[in-house]
Amino acid sequence: MDGKKKGKLHLSLILLITILIVAAFTLLCLGYYNATFVLFAILIVLLSFISNWTGTDSAVYLHKRNHKNHEKW
Repeated sequence: MDGKKKGKLHLSLILLITILIVAAFTLLCLGYYNATFVLFAILIVLLSFISNWTGTDSAVYLHKRNHKNHEKW
């Protein structure tokens, strides 16, 4: 994935997370507890997915860097 697409994806994910947080707290204040629970569950799943994706990218980067360093010898 090139940098431009990755930047747009990051921006859209940040925007989605912000909208989910605002909507969840708004519904919580209005008394819609079931809808708030669902939005927080979606938020937790989304954050978990992003965390796993970032961890995988970091592991791949470290593996490639180590492999490249050991190729020299």
